[in-house]
Amino acid sequence: MDNRVPENESYGVLVNWGMQTLGSKLDLKLQCAGSTRCADRAALDDHHILMTREQAAVLANYLYEVSGNTPPRPRRGLFGRWFG
Repeated sequence: MDNRVPENESYGVLVNWGMQTLGSKLDLKLQCAGSTRCADRAALDDHHILMTREQAAVLANYLYEVSGNTPPRPRRGLFGRWFG
């Protein structure tokens, strides 16, 4: 089996993530350790993925599905808690 990483792909271990809004788009920042893109495997490698809110929702639902979890139930409002 060939264990070489294709030139246009990189691999690493996800150690942190965050999100920033850029107008109507979202910038998802993934930090990886041991990345195959870095000569120094101890360095952190940042990946920025620009996406729409709809793409973020689809990605979130996909991650829930493949992890075997279910999305959290929406919180009921004040009146729903009083009269629900």
